[in-house]
Amino acid sequence: MKDEFSLIVMIAFDEMCTCRAYAADREFYAGLGSSFLHCLREVVADEAVHSMNAVNVLRARYCERIPEIGEILDSLIRSVDDPDYAGTFVLDYFGGNYTKQMFVNCRAAVLRNVSAVLRPRL
Repeated sequence: MKDEFSLIVMIAFDEMCTCRAYAADREFYAGLGSSFLHCLREVVADEAVHSMNAVNVLRARYCERIPEIGEILDSLIRSVDDPDYAGTFVLDYFGGNYTKQMFVNCRAAVLRNVSAVLRPRL
């Protein structure tokens, strides 16, 4: 990440990925009981809010750089397979939910969210 813009793109993507990975574990948490399923819903919602907060910063502060986001996301997806990456709290993916298809879907979701038309709140 070379600047604040690319860092915020990474955060939007990472939060979207964890949101979807947690949601994919719904059956597992449902088997543990309703309180675990409730916690899972809260965690998924929290991750989604984090992703949208990052998206909103991109839209508000970097609208002229939105066309660069796709390339940054592609680079992030390529870096997930980097064997030299030691992992931190971002892009630290493990488990069967983190597939290439999920990354592609998260890429599309971030791009869709960034490109959505802003609507005033009533």
